Amino acid sequence: MRSIVRWTLWQRRWSIFWWSIGITSLVFFTMVFYPTIRDQAAELNKSLSLGSGTEALFGGTDFFSPLGYLNSQLIYFSLPMLLAILAIGLGTSLIGREESSGSIESLLSRPVSRGRLLASKALAGTITVFIVTLISSLVTLLMCAVVDLGIPYGNIVAACFACLMLVLSFGALAFMITSTGRGRAAALGITIVYAFGGYLIGSLTNSVEWLKHPAILFPYHYYRTADILAGKFEWSSIAFFALFILACGLIAWLSFRRRDIV
Repeated sequence: MRSIVRWTLWQRRWSIFWWSIGITSLVFFTMVFYPTIRDQAAELNKSLSLGSGTEALFGGTDFFSPLGYLNSQLIYFSLPMLLAILAIGLGTSLIGREESSGSIESLLSRPVSRGRLLASKALAGTITVFIVTLISSLVTLLMCAVVDLGIPYGNIVAACFACLMLVLSFGALAFMITSTGRGRAAALGITIVYAFGGYLIGSLTNSVEWLKHPAILFPYHYYRTADILAGKFEWSSIAFFALFILACGLIAWLSFRRRDIV
């Protein structure tokens, strides 16, 4: 199991490197310009009027306060969406790419069960997403300190942890669909629709009354970063992410161990 995890991580080493460089660059250039608008935050908030629906898509109002800027520019949309692309891509390729290339047969010919193989691949994918998220979070903390954002570091860490759990949910869904034999294209399409559709539905629940009930089915509904950055962390949201990931893992295991590899 360890050898499969190490080998998978070694295969992904350049992906980890470039994803880390790309996302940390985004964090740096987003945060480095905040001091230039800090003194004009009140005027900019008054002059910027996007409508309640549009504002909700970026995490709410008050875009230029320290909390509003960090939430709208990074934590609520940009960071989770980029990490979601990474997680979904991993979820569809950890098993799917090796199945399509035929190299998974050599893995299954070794003295390792399908369950251990699946767990090893899932663990390698989780570690990959964790490393990139950790590096991005550390750079975010550093930049918040450099620009003196004034938000407690514990709140920022909690928001980044919630971001990690959110994107792991999407990766787990893609991994589950691929493990059932639906194919990488189907897994990619279904998961993207679920992730980005859930983002739209979850963001608009405060503006559109009838969306509140279907929104509870999507992880983005539980991703309330403005509250977390303000110090209102809810473990119930993290519990939803954890249960979603575990359910996807269980379905993936039950499906993968019963089907033929061709």
